[in-house]
Amino acid sequence: MSKASGRIWKRDMIEQIKARIRLELAPFQSSLDRIPYLLNQIAQTEEQEPDRLIYIMTLLNTHVREGGLTDHQVKELFQLADALLTLQNIKPKSSSMAFLLGELHMLKAQLHMNDGEPLLACIEQQLVEHVSGSEPSGGNSFQSLSLARMSLRLGEANLAVTYLDRALESGVDPGFMNYAQLMKLRSLRLSHRLDEADQMSADLLQKDQSNVRLKREIQWEALCREVCRSGSIERLMEGMNPRRDYYQASYILESFFWIRAVSVLQWMDHLPKLKSLGQKKTLNFNTSSAYHRCAVHMERAYDKDIPLAHRLMLVKKILQAVHTLPDIDKVLLVHLALLRWLIRCQCREMARFVYSEYAILSLRLSGTTDALGIASDLGQKSWNK
Repeated sequence: MSKASGRIWKRDMIEQIKARIRLELAPFQSSLDRIPYLLNQIAQTEEQEPDRLIYIMTLLNTHVREGGLTDHQVKELFQLADALLTLQNIKPKSSSMAFLLGELHMLKAQLHMNDGEPLLACIEQQLVEHVSGSEPSGGNSFQSLSLARMSLRLGEANLAVTYLDRALESGVDPGFMNYAQLMKLRSLRLSHRLDEADQMSADLLQKDQSNVRLKREIQWEALCREVCRSGSIERLMEGMNPRRDYYQASYILESFFWIRAVSVLQWMDHLPKLKSLGQKKTLNFNTSSAYHRCAVHMERAYDKDIPLAHRLMLVKKILQAVHTLPDIDKVLLVHLALLRWLIRCQCREMARFVYSEYAILSLRLSGTTDALGIASDLGQKSWNK
């Protein structure tokens, strides 16, 4: 058994500490408030090891969801957590407290996913199962949900659906239910199982009309399926004005890339400049920093007042950032938008390579070379002309 500060570590004690800390954090509205408080509590609980460990893990979980820490801080927090567990002689599998080791590896897996590193996340996920013993952190449903997210990011949409079905059947935590359902809808769309996605959407909307956010996401997915079927973004663009529910940072960024991923230029002025949008208090692009960064570089790349050599350096920055995106549909959109820009700028050789990236990823997702449904013209293109 593990001991600290005269207390024997037990699971129910850890759960009580977690519950108390959740109550402490309830008054804080954002990570800007929570992070300083948690850092202070970590400094103040040096003699209370179990409390200190849970404050550390809570802070890391906050960073996973909202960001706010530097890479150096994250590294130091993991090192401190590992040291506390080692000090208590908590062993993989055999210790009754081994689930704490699993929770740390789960946090590392989630951070790798946030950084667009699904293979590294898979390694950490395997470690979760290896170290946690008979009770894996989060339960079997959460393990399946995590594997679904990794599968989808790697382009295995059908495998993601299998894992999501397993998670939903085994009882996903209510806090993750909507996330799992929306991930399944997205996986069905990207694998071109559009009729199944239609039926699932209808079932979800019939079951619950009260959740406004879920309903909005379901309807957005329906618009994306319409794009896949028709090859046109017209209906999707109808929702992109300040009077509609979709005029939010995440949908604006996605629309920005849909506009530049299609073969026509008619929608290019449909949205204001990103700099203007960023000045609106109602829009927060901070939670999508890498995606927003790709959009800013893409917008500048279309500025003909900038020399082409400088704009090509912006393309390099986009290619460096796109692989850090955690969502495969965003990776597809950025690649296709970038490909259209390269074609328009007569950069044919580079365009051929970017098309290969898009087509290969599409094949893994959907069995076709066009998972998004708006690049059929490129499959017939002669890249030598």
